This record gives sequence, C-alpha cells and structure tokens, in this order.
Amino acid sequence: MGKALMIGLLLGGLLLAGCTTPVSPARQVWCDHNPARRPSALVVAAMSRPELDEVNAYNGKGARWCGWRP
Repeated sequence: MGKALMIGLLLGGLLLAGCTTPVSPARQVWCDHNPARRPSALVVAAMSRPELDEVNAYNGKGARWCGWRP
C-alpha cells in the first residue's frame, strides 16, 4: 500500500510538472525590464482611445507572460 501511494504521488507530480510551460529567456528578460503601467484615473480620463488600447494591450501581455495582477 505504501509503495502504491508513493508511486501515485510521484506520477501525479510528474503530470503536474508536465503542464507547466517553460518561460523563454526573451520573455523573462521582458518581464524583468517592464513594469505594469498603472496610470491614475486623471491620466486615464485624458488619454485617447488608441493610448488606452496600447496600455491595455501592454498590461494584457504582462498578465499573460509575467503573471501580473490588477
């Protein structure tokens, strides 16, 4: 029983490890050198639509690549 449990835990750990995607060096460099952009409400109110779209796209990339949270 103990061996079966150990094997099950080992296989479960291997399966979970296989689900993670390794971070490419380029992504890691980008994450290390680019902080999230968090403009104030006053700045956001003065931004144009293309500027807002650019900030949202940038922060979306950071959320996907670096795990940024709002």
